[in-house]
Amino acid sequence: MTLDDPRVAVVGGGIAGLVAARDLVTSGARVTMFEPGLLGGKIWTDDFDGYQVELGPDAFLTRVPEAVALCAELGLETDLVAPAAGRAALWWGDRLVTMPAGLVLGVPARLGPLSRSGLLSPLGLARAALDLLLPSTSAVGDRSVREVVAARFGAQVADRLVDPLVGGIHAGVTSELSASATTPQLIAAARRSRSLLRALSSSAPPAAGPVFLTPKGGLGVLVDRLVEHLEGAGTTIERRAVTAVEATDERVRVDDDPFDGVVLAVPADQAAELLGTHAPDGLGQITAASVTMVLLAYDADELTSPAALSGFLVPRVSGRLMTACSFASAKWPHWSGEGTSLLRVSVGRDGDHRHEQLDDDALVASVVGEIGQAMGTPATPRTTRVVRWAGAFPQYRVGHLDLVAGIEDDLRRHHPRVALAGASYRGSGIPACIRSAHTAAASVLAALPSRQTR
Repeated sequence: MTLDDPRVAVVGGGIAGLVAARDLVTSGARVTMFEPGLLGGKIWTDDFDGYQVELGPDAFLTRVPEAVALCAELGLETDLVAPAAGRAALWWGDRLVTMPAGLVLGVPARLGPLSRSGLLSPLGLARAALDLLLPSTSAVGDRSVREVVAARFGAQVADRLVDPLVGGIHAGVTSELSASATTPQLIAAARRSRSLLRALSSSAPPAAGPVFLTPKGGLGVLVDRLVEHLEGAGTTIERRAVTAVEATDERVRVDDDPFDGVVLAVPADQAAELLGTHAPDGLGQITAASVTMVLLAYDADELTSPAALSGFLVPRVSGRLMTACSFASAKWPHWSGEGTSLLRVSVGRDGDHRHEQLDDDALVASVVGEIGQAMGTPATPRTTRVVRWAGAFPQYRVGHLDLVAGIEDDLRRHHPRVALAGASYRGSGIPACIRSAHTAAASVLAALPSRQTR
């Protein structure tokens, strides 16, 4: 220990705040966390119809290392499970169509499976094939995802395949989402070849192994382990909201309490409000979309998930309320139960506020009606639950990464003891939030004066 272990505040108890606090206490800091709501943030595992079901994200990507590494550090590596084999479908017209093989974020790397899928018209297929002949369309600066894809493959690929997937992941609209921030793989491929299709088809195959993993007890187990570690290390967790953060050259005041540094692990608009006049220009410009999760439990003889499908996406151009449906009991073996079909249905995206204007009963009725249309079998669920996530999906609009770089540079120059973490900045998935937490904790520690040892 040291004579003068720094006091550092962490505002926000989501996955980013919890990991940042863990890094800080491991480095010898005395940490106080402020969180008025649910520890874990959008990670929320809870009982539904007798099963432990995710009310937020249900897994994390394995092809970026942070979440897998954290689970190993917390002793959870042997508890991780992969989803059962199954492909996604698209609700197109009046039927569910299995997504064609060879797609990268909805962009075709092979034309054969796409042509056989029936998802594009003959004219749309001909336009997609023009990618092989068109001159390079690469341009300087950030562009929207739709602009990048439509320039190579046409509007049908952009609207029927890419928008449901990329737009669904971010609850956004691909005509506004930054390609550099949300689909860097496509930008890198476009730089390798004049033809985006050829670049994707010649890319190295993905590493063997599952793309997604989750603890078999639910992602809430990850949160519980982190909280146990923090409490065991003497972290103070104050279950209250913070109203203001004031940064000076030598101290940071969180409300009236002085600290040596602070990690703001809250959405960008909340961080801007807390910092007030100290907030970097642009912090308040990062907006977020609200979504709603509707959980449905059916008797299996009333509704059964289609074989070999993990769920389906709904194109925005269809005008439907739903954006996606996951056949949860088929996708995750540890959620399966004889005689039960569990569905997780996502509703809402940037610019579509219809779900916010419906009460829970009306929303469930609308969703159940659409499920019946998609499955071709009207059925009544035995149990339902509605979980509303206000402002949960930050929107990475064109120019987002430059905006974030400017915000971070402003803090380094003017308020180096203040760092930002979370989904608002450089990635919204669990691994990206963990990475942002590591970066934020290291930034605050680096800004503190050298500590004198006893």
